[in-house]
Amino acid sequence: MEQNSVIDKNSPVPYYYQLAEILRRDLSKHSSRGEVLQLPSENDLAARYNVSRATVRHALDSLENEGWIYRQKGRGAFAPFRRVQQDLTQLVSTTEDIERRGWSLETKTVSCQLITAPQYVADELELKPGAMIYRLCRLRIVNDEPLSLQITHLPAELCPQFDQHDHTSSLYRLLEDRYGLKLWTAREVLRARPASPYEAELLRIHEGACMLYVERVTFTVEGVPIEYLEAVWRGDRYDFTVSLSRG
Repeated sequence: MEQNSVIDKNSPVPYYYQLAEILRRDLSKHSSRGEVLQLPSENDLAARYNVSRATVRHALDSLENEGWIYRQKGRGAFAPFRRVQQDLTQLVSTTEDIERRGWSLETKTVSCQLITAPQYVADELELKPGAMIYRLCRLRIVNDEPLSLQITHLPAELCPQFDQHDHTSSLYRLLEDRYGLKLWTAREVLRARPASPYEAELLRIHEGACMLYVERVTFTVEGVPIEYLEAVWRGDRYDFTVSLSRG
């Protein structure tokens, strides 16, 4: 781990908070796949950053509660993964995003149903009352660990016989190659919420764990809404990033 960051003793920000932020930055650069990173001992961290062991413990408590690390009695603190970061400025499918990182992705189809569009879905997809949609629920597993549960709604009129296709690879590629629907822009809303019992079971996490919930409407190059997505991402594994500028 890096050692060039220091605790600002003149800052009003608590020491433990500064230390936790330093460790978060270091852990976010941990890019190993499946390898476990052991953090320095509490004594080493206290000496390195010139703080008390109580401050170190407080910082590690914060990181553990956020899912960055886990601790084993008598052994220390460990970070077993790299958090996944998604750039919000790009419209990229999960499959494409994970493939370009060089990680393994497994997709399990939980269900695929042809149903009448609920009113809130019809509104998002600009469909008439009674219109039919395909509702596809998929579990995305990265490096053998469940990461996201995604529910996609598609207008049946634009995707006939959609349920007869393989849904374990890129949905965007399928829509573009099979149906000629080029996805171009999207409107996305993000919020935090606790995991439901159903989500917790599929994602192998505790009920009520912090989740990143995403609602997205994706449009074709002609401006037609083609996809309404509801997805949850594990809050202890996934970050959304965006680059900002002052105009």
